[in-house]
Amino acid sequence: MKLDTEAMFQQLNQSKLSKNLLRKAQFNQEDTKAYNKKLRDACDGFEEIFVHKLIQVMRSSSDKETLLTGGRGEEIFQDMLDENYAKLISQNRALGLSDLIYEQTKKS
Repeated sequence: MKLDTEAMFQQLNQSKLSKNLLRKAQFNQEDTKAYNKKLRDACDGFEEIFVHKLIQVMRSSSDKETLLTGGRGEEIFQDMLDENYAKLISQNRALGLSDLIYEQTKKS
């Protein structure tokens, strides 16, 4: 009985190759999920910053002439309040900017 060593080596190489390809595919899939998760967080953060800036600009365009003003303390409090408003707006996905950016840049 003659052994076909060349055919055996080919089968061995093909099985190793298919295992390596399967590992790479799984690794790439995990990489893609991690990338998309980081991308989602970045898009949400961008929308939050954008909304905060939008609120600041809208607030600065309104008249602030009142008899009593809180000075620098009021400005700091107002900025913190605006940050929380921006966070709430972006968490509720009311604007939808984060979703649009994410869908355009995600990996499939």
